[in-house]
Amino acid sequence: MIGRATAVLALAGSAVAFSPMMSMETGRRQIVQAGVAAAVAAPLLRANPAAAGMDKSGRAPVITVFDHRGCTAHKNTDYTGPKANGMEDEQCIKVQSVKIAGPDADTVLRDSLATLKK
Repeated sequence: MIGRATAVLALAGSAVAFSPMMSMETGRRQIVQAGVAAAVAAPLLRANPAAAGMDKSGRAPVITVFDHRGCTAHKNTDYTGPKANGMEDEQCIKVQSVKIAGPDADTVLRDSLATLKK
């Protein structure tokens, strides 16, 4: 199949290169070079199966936003770095990778199909 695609691209490139309708600004050499480039790129464009695997660990990112703006109940002593002297000093974001418990896909599909009307 790759050989056939290469041959078709080479024939098309040579046909265009020697066409009488060719533009004056584009020379035959540039057309042939474009045809060769297309022939080289053709094998890279073939369909490949996806190499990615499905993550079945059940883990997902959980983002928690802590907003303590205006809180006067206690002094914030958790952060010891330099202050920004703005509202950012009273905010925090925590990101975790947590295992999410739930039914497996087969159970969800079976339950979903059972609720459909016939």
